[in-house]
Amino acid sequence: MQRITRPIGGINKWLHFLPISLHKIVDQILRHIFSNTTFAPLFQGKMLAPYPVHNVQSFGLSSVLEADTKKIVTVVHDTFEKEGLAIVVACGRDTISYASSVRFLAPDNVFVIQIQHPRYRLDRFDLVVTPRHDYYALTAKGQQEIPRLFRTWITPREPPGPNVVLTAGALHQADSATLRIAATNWHDELAPLTKPLVVVNIGGPTRNCNYGVDLAKQLVSSLHKVLKTCGSVRISFSRRTPQKNLTRT
Repeated sequence: MQRITRPIGGINKWLHFLPISLHKIVDQILRHIFSNTTFAPLFQGKMLAPYPVHNVQSFGLSSVLEADTKKIVTVVHDTFEKEGLAIVVACGRDTISYASSVRFLAPDNVFVIQIQHPRYRLDRFDLVVTPRHDYYALTAKGQQEIPRLFRTWITPREPPGPNVVLTAGALHQADSATLRIAATNWHDELAPLTKPLVVVNIGGPTRNCNYGVDLAKQLVSSLHKVLKTCGSVRISFSRRTPQKNLTRT
């Protein structure tokens, strides 16, 4: 298991639109130029600490290492004769260039699976696993809703090919068996509640949504209005939910 991390902090939050390889180069240049100036705090991002792996026995690592394309290709070549084809599973936008490079450099020794649509050149991957809604713009309903002027800017532009596997949504661990077990475990608590039951799942802030106290107040106000027309409300928080927002809600 390896990871890919972008520089964070300072001006880096405005550079996420760049391909990750170019982003890292720009970050290094800015660090070098402004390291001894008053602008250093603005241009010097934070170095990410190794991500701890709590179950060392399962992973065989004390930390998740930063991905290195050349090292991956070397391992793939060295182990091919003994262990056969290597399977590389990559997930997320930042892994696209790494995964496609591995397949380009070792096409006969690796089978590359890209999770989430790469938005370009699907032939650079052996298999692409992506939610069905990524192709919504190509459906009849999507064509009606999206102005013709913008259709050429929306990807993907072609129907899924033979190397694309469509899923109902983003991959997760909530399969049918998990849902049945959860229904059994929660039955005694949820069954007596008056219906309809409104369930609110609250996560944490992202760069596109700074979920703060003000937004929590708006949510509480909306829930009070809903309570007049529904039976019950239950709220579930995630580990990313700020404590102040959790308390306020």
